Amino acid sequence: MQTLLLAIALFANLLKADDALVKAADPAFPFESWNELTKKYVDDKGRVDYAKLKGSAEDVRALDKLFAEVAATGPKSHPEQFKTKGAREAYYVDAYNILVWKNVLGRIPKMNNVDKEKASFFFFTKFVVDGKELNLKDLEGDVIRPTFKDGRVHMALNCASGGCPQLPNYAFTPAKVDEQLSAEARKFCNEKRNVDFDAATKEVKLSHIFDWYKEDFGKEPAKVLEWINNYRTDKIPTDAKLKYVDYDWTLNDVSILKR
Repeated sequence: MQTLLLAIALFANLLKADDALVKAADPAFPFESWNELTKKYVDDKGRVDYAKLKGSAEDVRALDKLFAEVAATGPKSHPEQFKTKGAREAYYVDAYNILVWKNVLGRIPKMNNVDKEKASFFFFTKFVVDGKELNLKDLEGDVIRPTFKDGRVHMALNCASGGCPQLPNYAFTPAKVDEQLSAEARKFCNEKRNVDFDAATKEVKLSHIFDWYKEDFGKEPAKVLEWINNYRTDKIPTDAKLKYVDYDWTLNDVSILKR
């Protein structure tokens, strides 16, 4: 672990927002601006048209403004703007997904598989979030997971890969985030690629998300299945045998990822 931390410190690259945009940022996070971008560039299968986005100077500028907002505001620096749990949770989920888009745009068209650049993508690239420098791994593991203790966030945080939950074409918002997270959990748990139960063998094939973050779903196999059953139409016996399928790290680009 110490070797990894040293490597991150030595090779970390800070992807910094424009200073002028940070200074001009409104403490009230513009959820609607993110909503507009997702509606424009995310398809009904959760794939993103990154090339089209990158080709639009106006929308790249809009994303840059959102990126600056993530740096300038948040629950720590402006608690008066994030008084409810919903406001804080919506901010962090949207912030994570915005940072992923910025991370991807700086790597295409070269990158077509996130796994090939995993260390750089999740560990060595840092961003400013609410005034603090963080990489994506720490934003998820040190901020979002311990703060909210909500397994549903794993169905909302999108790491730009085919194995991720489908990215919704809307922003998570303070007023609707609880409803939205439950909707995404239902979608994820009812997709065959994520949860596939064979009644004949009593084996269930699960997304690795349920293994990597099992503590957030109850940890023990029966508890994990109970959590999944809360959102499934067809319930799974809690004594079913668990197997985890290979994770698809293909970039969730409309021109690359096949669904």
